[in-house]
Amino acid sequence: MRYDLLPEEQAAGLVLSIFADVRARMPFVPAIFKALARDPAALEPAWLQARALYDDPRAAEAATRLAELARPGVAYRPSHAVRQAAAPFAADLPSLLLVVTSLGLSLDGVHPLRERPAPSLPDPAPLPPTPVPELRDEHPLYATIRSVYGTEHVPSLYKALAADGVLEEAWAGIGPFFGTPEGARLVAGLEAAAEREARSFPEYAFFAAEAARSVLAQFRVALPRNLVFAMGATAS
Repeated sequence: MRYDLLPEEQAAGLVLSIFADVRARMPFVPAIFKALARDPAALEPAWLQARALYDDPRAAEAATRLAELARPGVAYRPSHAVRQAAAPFAADLPSLLLVVTSLGLSLDGVHPLRERPAPSLPDPAPLPPTPVPELRDEHPLYATIRSVYGTEHVPSLYKALAADGVLEEAWAGIGPFFGTPEGARLVAGLEAAAEREARSFPEYAFFAAEAARSVLAQFRVALPRNLVFAMGATAS
């Protein structure tokens, strides 16, 4: 599968219906679903599995536990503008980390596949404008972020901070943490905790799109780091 993100405004047909279902639960379409949207046959089971988790109160409790583990030990205190720009991501990333980890478990065969539920998707219709802006053009820090993460993409969190003109501040305050032993331990511990939590939901296993493995791998790397960064960027 080629790796690029489908903007919300370009979605049509089944993809638009799925994006509308996503937007019914959060203010923006996470990048994982935009990346999978190039292959609707991969996107649909991924969203059905994610939706089952989003709608399960037990998963919300698991996400809360992940958020509590993700706070970086940095002296940085973000400005109000940084906290405001990062707030939607701090709210959603714990659940999204659980979702992507769950997708990996089903793709790897750890959780045997189950029969998919009925999609019950809304009819395709134009999406309302997202309240989360993104700077899609290249920013001077994007290459650094890709290098630190070891991924091909720049997460939406950083594009939103760049759009609001506060990426430099936030990255200077938190970015170096990822190069420290403490940062490596926190990310590794968060990855392990997410897998423990995701293993508690074997009944949600609908995703087996082998062609999407490389795309999913990018997000399995990025999401623990995104969550650590978002928690640091919203600290009071």
